[in-house]
Amino acid sequence: MYSSHYRHILIICLLSAVAFTACKPKQKIVYSTSPVEEKTHHELFSDIITSEFSYRTFSAKLNMGVTSGTKSLSSKANIRIVKDEAIQISIQPLFGVEMFRLYINPDTVFLLDRMNKRYVLESIAALKELYPVGFDYYTMQSLFTNALFMSGKGKIDVSDYLAFGYDHASGQNYHITGQDAESGIDYSFTVNGDDRITFTHLMQPEKKYYIQWEYHNFAVLNNLTFPHKMNITLSSASRKIDAEMVFSDIVTDDSIQLALNVPLNYTKTSMAEILKILSLK
Repeated sequence: MYSSHYRHILIICLLSAVAFTACKPKQKIVYSTSPVEEKTHHELFSDIITSEFSYRTFSAKLNMGVTSGTKSLSSKANIRIVKDEAIQISIQPLFGVEMFRLYINPDTVFLLDRMNKRYVLESIAALKELYPVGFDYYTMQSLFTNALFMSGKGKIDVSDYLAFGYDHASGQNYHITGQDAESGIDYSFTVNGDDRITFTHLMQPEKKYYIQWEYHNFAVLNNLTFPHKMNITLSSASRKIDAEMVFSDIVTDDSIQLALNVPLNYTKTSMAEILKILSLK
């Protein structure tokens, strides 16, 4: 059944890790050639924020694939973001027909399962209790758009550098670390000499949950660089899922309106029930 074949795609979406098969971007890839410099922590933080990809709205086509153990699958999808308002991912495995939709705003997670005519509607707070990986709406938005984030805060500014630790991970990278005091989740960023985030890591050591999010194939878009390929690893004590995400046909600052719409005759179910079906509990 399709619901069985696509269970891992749903897992990735629920944990903000979506997987994608290889597809070369049309844009020319920009490789980092700059060594790290001796910067103050304040200067480095300011440079990273200045170099972040700028957008009001964002949309792109996606090629998706995910591997867990010996199982692999792929799908196409669309992603649309209205900055600081909502993210919507539409999964379309067959002929452009939507089978699943994930919608998330700062307060709510909505998952639509068109195959089984059901939906999940729960708060971000409830999801964070189920998954101690420290993500909220702004974390998810930042992961998809290659931006710094700070646990529990919607917008980062330069003064937030005081909440992070810094070191030179190598001659080509800076290493920035932080921790969510409430959950005990560690998060870190690897930044290259061009002030681009190349690796983000979230970890809950006590419960052995972690997400690794790597950024590749940076190409110039709107006079700034954006990573057209992202590799993701989601791991727990009993499961590991590897994913790859490739963007194409990226458009920014178009008029986009995202809304949470529940179709008629669909049955509401709980996140706990979905997790039971996905064998995560």
